[in-house]
Amino acid sequence: MQLLLTNKGCSPLNQFPTSLCVIAVSVLILAGCHSQPKLDEKGWQLIWNDEFDGTSIDLSKWSHEVNCYGGGNSEAQCYTANASNSYVADGSLHIVAIKEPYSGPADKDDHPNYHADDKSVTKDYTSARLRTLGKGDWRYGRFEVRAKFPKGQGTWGAAWMLPTDWVYGEWASSGEIDIVEAVNLGTVSDEYPASQKQDEAKLLETRIHGTLHYGQEWPENVYSGQSYRLDDKENPADGFHVYAVEWEQGEIRWYMDGNHYATQTAKGWYSESVTGVLAESDAPFNQRFHFIVNLAIGGDWAGKVNEKGIDASVFPQTLEIDYVRVYRCANAIETGKGCASVQADAVMVKGKLDER
Repeated sequence: MQLLLTNKGCSPLNQFPTSLCVIAVSVLILAGCHSQPKLDEKGWQLIWNDEFDGTSIDLSKWSHEVNCYGGGNSEAQCYTANASNSYVADGSLHIVAIKEPYSGPADKDDHPNYHADDKSVTKDYTSARLRTLGKGDWRYGRFEVRAKFPKGQGTWGAAWMLPTDWVYGEWASSGEIDIVEAVNLGTVSDEYPASQKQDEAKLLETRIHGTLHYGQEWPENVYSGQSYRLDDKENPADGFHVYAVEWEQGEIRWYMDGNHYATQTAKGWYSESVTGVLAESDAPFNQRFHFIVNLAIGGDWAGKVNEKGIDASVFPQTLEIDYVRVYRCANAIETGKGCASVQADAVMVKGKLDER
């Protein structure tokens, strides 16, 4: 039996003080309960989690990707399984980007030409990317991570999801769900024109982003999403915050610290074959996806915004993850409907279906 949340505090789902969470768990243990309990009145049930309370990465839940492929975004890191780039300590998973030369495979792990012993590509940074593929794959639910992001020009931390079965074709026709991404935190923000006066807090980058990728296979892919920042302009690199998506049939919602800030629906997304045929109306977000956590360096996003390029002086940098939790909606497991946490002021993001 898994012991839940005894030293991690409570998820925003619960809205209870930590002491009450510990008491609740103790009652369950004394009662000898062997089933996953409802965690809140809405019906969310915890079905998979990693609290990172041990001394090593749990390889029954996670696999490392090892390559110098560049993530498809011209990124500057090689991903390794080295203990210096990813390890568990002090109740957290640490993903560390280091400035050091490294040689590794040119292709991504799932490519037919991938060879683990290939050393044909050398890059100037190392980091880590872990995934649950084949060990944790889900359709619909609440996907939650409590994390502290790195800071500095060229940093690109993310918790996200990719398709397990690629039913509708290669990226991005089978979809991508970005739970949270943050680039270049703490650098000079490029959100506002230089001529537009802003208060000092807005001059520094503090945004996080939630995004969907879909449409056709690259390069005809499209995306839609929403950025968000805390009201007090707090930097996500200065402390831990809880990031989540609630995914049900035909709808995906984004949250930071329990605040619902964005929604997208199947009225805006789509999957289209290379021959121009549209898949069913809720595709591609109607199949199994798996969890990914990684820290990339530079590339086509982080390297081209804010102060541009990579500031080598800020490294090493760490993406620290306190926990990853996956819930299902017990009210309707097949569709994920009936457990939604909705706020009226959340942005309804217009997708790209009407533009195709």
